[in-house]
Amino acid sequence: MSNDQLKSKLREFFDRQPDQSEKAHQDSKIFEVLYSQFLENQHCIDWNSWKFLEEKHQVTLKDLEPFDKSRFNILNKLAVIKLNGGLGTTMGCSKAKSLVEVREGYTFMDLAVLEHQKMCEAHNVDTPLYLMNSFYTDEDTKKYLAEKGYSNVKTFVQSKCPRLDAETKLPIEDENEDWGDDAWCPPGHGNIFQSLQNSGVLDQLLADGREIIFVSNIDNTGANTDLQIVQLMLDKNVDYIMECTPKTQVDVKGGTLIDIGGRMMHLEMPQVPAENLPDFCSTKVFKIFNTNNIYVNLKAVKKLLPDIKSEIIVNKKTIRSREVLQLEFSIGGCIKNFDNALCVHVERKRFRPVKNLGDLLSLRSTLCDLDHSTFKVHHNHELGAPPVISLDPSIYNSVEVVDLKFPHPLVMDNCSEFAVVGDVTFGKNVKLSGKVTVNGKTESPGVVPDGTVLKDQEYIAE
Repeated sequence: MSNDQLKSKLREFFDRQPDQSEKAHQDSKIFEVLYSQFLENQHCIDWNSWKFLEEKHQVTLKDLEPFDKSRFNILNKLAVIKLNGGLGTTMGCSKAKSLVEVREGYTFMDLAVLEHQKMCEAHNVDTPLYLMNSFYTDEDTKKYLAEKGYSNVKTFVQSKCPRLDAETKLPIEDENEDWGDDAWCPPGHGNIFQSLQNSGVLDQLLADGREIIFVSNIDNTGANTDLQIVQLMLDKNVDYIMECTPKTQVDVKGGTLIDIGGRMMHLEMPQVPAENLPDFCSTKVFKIFNTNNIYVNLKAVKKLLPDIKSEIIVNKKTIRSREVLQLEFSIGGCIKNFDNALCVHVERKRFRPVKNLGDLLSLRSTLCDLDHSTFKVHHNHELGAPPVISLDPSIYNSVEVVDLKFPHPLVMDNCSEFAVVGDVTFGKNVKLSGKVTVNGKTESPGVVPDGTVLKDQEYIAE
């Protein structure tokens, strides 16, 4: 089937949908653009076409002018947006990931809201906080906000787009089975600008004098608003800033910044030719990666819409034993649209995401303290890499299991790698140093007793 025929089939698919609302129509137009890119564009870059960023496109956070606290008006030009479209499937739950309890009764949502409130109270301002939800998370999120009394938090919903059958390259339709929401997905956080526009939030923010947005993932517990960077945006008329931090072995799949044809580009793994993947994953070749802490000038966004483009990401998944494709684009990938963009180098403490149960265990360890909803990383790990944690997926497959097997914080201040194989429960004050592997016995659950000290060793839990 030719590309034109496939596009025609896609339009027929949208015409058959029961939802013919204005939002559904807007979403279909957004997906048609993605679909054209998918069919017509080369997904990998020419590896000989890029170069590293020039110094003029990079600054270091510690070299910026301190925030002038007398300039409280800067916060009146700011809005904060947390990306809240994901489910907690990698942590064994089907609800919005932001509603997973991180530590001491706080969810990701609580931490984000309370940290924002703290900033507003410190400067006596009312900077708005928005959540960009997906159709997956919108209902759960609104219910939680109401239950917690977070009445000042506002929401908007990003686009809903069809998944494609990997073989036919057409939206999933099955006469014998109702796929429901499994046939649909959000198209990645690069969709934020169209979603701001289509929801009316963009025009409202501009009407209220809000010129700058700070965008970050809600599961990044280090992503508090940095007012030095907001100040830089306004003083230097910068349109787009991406925070980047040194790349370590746990970050080898993270996106990075390069220069192609004199413009900054966010390079992600799906855009790398297979033979060049070892270079992309090397911490010696690519020394920084994107934290997804992004600052954008809304006036620039308004001028560029609807023509903001990004490299497409083809995300392959298996749903209901069927190979499917999700077409996505990232907010990092949108950097190439902005003439005046910068990379700001930041410390590792501004990137503390929770992508899996190992990351959650790290946040619950002695590596971090939680002080009135703010995570603080111990000094000896601020500049170094976090430990690589591997938990046996056949056992540790949900937050509830982690709660049960690790009822106390692990002492991991000098731990570089930690792996658990088999069913093991850990006692109080278990201290890990260097590279540690704990193996459980197959015939019965094992226990690591209170006060156990493990250093660069394999340990059998009796």
